[in-house]
Amino acid sequence: MQADIVKAGLFGFGTIGTGVVANLQRNADVIKEKSGVLPVITKIVDIDTERDRGVDLGGATLGKDKKAILDDESIKVVIELIGGVGVARDIVTSALKKGKHVVTANKELIAKHGPELEAVANESGARILFEASVGGGIPIITPLLTCLRANRVKRVLGIVNGTTNFILSEMESSGASFSDILKEAQARGYAEADPTNDVEGFDAGYKATILSSVAFGKHVDPASIFKQGITSISREEMQFASELGYTIKLLAVLEDSGDGIDVRVHPTLLKKDHPLASIHGVLNAIHLEGDPIGPLMFVGEGAGPNATSSAVLGDLIALSCEIAKPGAAPVAAFKPAMLSPIGNVENSFYIRMQVEDRAGVLSDISHCLVDLNVSIASLVQKALKNNKAEIVWLTHKTNEGNMAAALEKIKNLGCVFEITSVLRVLE
Repeated sequence: MQADIVKAGLFGFGTIGTGVVANLQRNADVIKEKSGVLPVITKIVDIDTERDRGVDLGGATLGKDKKAILDDESIKVVIELIGGVGVARDIVTSALKKGKHVVTANKELIAKHGPELEAVANESGARILFEASVGGGIPIITPLLTCLRANRVKRVLGIVNGTTNFILSEMESSGASFSDILKEAQARGYAEADPTNDVEGFDAGYKATILSSVAFGKHVDPASIFKQGITSISREEMQFASELGYTIKLLAVLEDSGDGIDVRVHPTLLKKDHPLASIHGVLNAIHLEGDPIGPLMFVGEGAGPNATSSAVLGDLIALSCEIAKPGAAPVAAFKPAMLSPIGNVENSFYIRMQVEDRAGVLSDISHCLVDLNVSIASLVQKALKNNKAEIVWLTHKTNEGNMAAALEKIKNLGCVFEITSVLRVLE
């Protein structure tokens, strides 16, 4: 089958870039058959031009000079797989100003500078696509911008970080500690030597910001959203949660109330029959509720050269089709929005604490809760040594600010030794 050739340039020839080149060549026949176009990577730029990646370049040249791509008028699409917001931002901006379309997997760049890059693209008539920035190979950005355009999206819940999902899944199944499973995740290559970006929720926060822009058409500053990581989750938390019928997942939670939006990332107790509770290991999943569609869930590999290159190539093919055969295409919206303060959000809570093992303790705690309109839904108590007891309780849905104030009062009670853990519960 005769196919229209569209030339592309690739910045970043690491694991994902290598996957893009390899999979583009391997599936060239499928791409031609399905789309009638064939994207061809003619130039690659990377700081390392000596290392053998074990992939045939297919006639592409490999060099270090970014102008080789940016100044080449025959190259219509730029693929950015460098990462970060320094050099990558400059390259993407320059490409868009020159009228070149851009495909990127760079979640941090889109989360922090999406509105700015959209404005540059609009001015030059170019487009920027970023399917691979959320969920790896899971198709979520394009469906939201195309076949789900008629829906009013009410809520999005996402397990969008494979590293933390692996850690929490393994803690639950093995009973091992966070630190032990983190070491295993690092040994398997799931976690970086410095895992802060994953385990403290920054990575998931960038993805939540992008999802807000696409699902709601409302952009928020990723630095402003509430983020809580998983480093405080212990094996005891996992055990207590399981006894109460829950599992613990790091979730990106997004809701659009109309007046403002709620975007946050934190460990969350999920009922074991919730669809997201069955997502284990390094898998990602995004559960959304739309009107009129109802609930939908997208599940798949959230990272790696094959999953991510699949999404990158999907965007590359979409742009190649548009170049070769111009037509309408979906675009993302980045409109500024008011972020709802975390203190105004309502949640149910899981609380674990150590207290004196004597009569009247629960009464003292209850007084602190009643004063701030917080009610207990269920409670478990276990005796410890030295006249201590451990209590775990779940609350009904309550205001975050009230819960924080109640916990501050409880912390100052003489009968309370320690508030060990505070987690949110998704009802």
